[in-house]
Amino acid sequence: MIAEIKGKISSTGSNLSERLEDKLTGDFFGSLRYIPFNKVAKRILLKTKFLYEGCAVILKEIDNIDASYWGHNIEFWPSDPQGELDVLMDFGNIVIGIEVKLYSGLSSDDDIVNLAGTGAIDSRHQLSRESRILKKKILGADKKALLIFIAPEHICYPVCREACDRNIIERGVVLGYIPWEEILVTLEESIDKQELNDFERLIIQDIVDLLKRKGLERFRSFDIECPNMDGDLWFCFDYYDIDFSFIYHIAVEDCYYEFK
Repeated sequence: MIAEIKGKISSTGSNLSERLEDKLTGDFFGSLRYIPFNKVAKRILLKTKFLYEGCAVILKEIDNIDASYWGHNIEFWPSDPQGELDVLMDFGNIVIGIEVKLYSGLSSDDDIVNLAGTGAIDSRHQLSRESRILKKKILGADKKALLIFIAPEHICYPVCREACDRNIIERGVVLGYIPWEEILVTLEESIDKQELNDFERLIIQDIVDLLKRKGLERFRSFDIECPNMDGDLWFCFDYYDIDFSFIYHIAVEDCYYEFK
């Protein structure tokens, strides 16, 4: 609904598909607006991961936000000559810009590497441009600026790592990321929180079902009973004739798996 209101979906729905990231952005953040910020949105934002140490102050600013109704604190696809953030949140001491990806990569990039570290960057890299948008938002204000990249787990780190290594994020703007898989886990944990009422729990369950429908569920463990194995130890097998056989009724798809 939010994506259609903001013109991201045509009036005829001709550009609507399951791969449309703008629709996911509107569905996800548009639904979260109906739940007090402190109950769910804050918990998700506190999952932000950083590539460098010393960013605890940013998480502290998020944790200090005390908001119930926050519809006036969030804006979708605000226009700027540098580009367009998917979501902009503006609170008392911090401005948060969010770029959402699902299946596609960044909309623009180049080969610029800011070796001088001057902060005067003219890179076309999408996150670089969006960091400059946020920098303008805090000019003359005593506020922190955080740019969050939300994408599937295997995309988040390398994209943010490269942007930081090339030093193309505007000075004064902190870059972080949250994998969709981490968000899904956080939402599932939130459903059981007693402070949610039945209406809020229903909204969260709908979002959880949507993210699972998008294939954003993280593999957790094999359902195998191994009473003699200690998960904190390493194991070495000296014989080459030992086979592992996993018989399971669900077919293995072309995804990412991890054996713990």
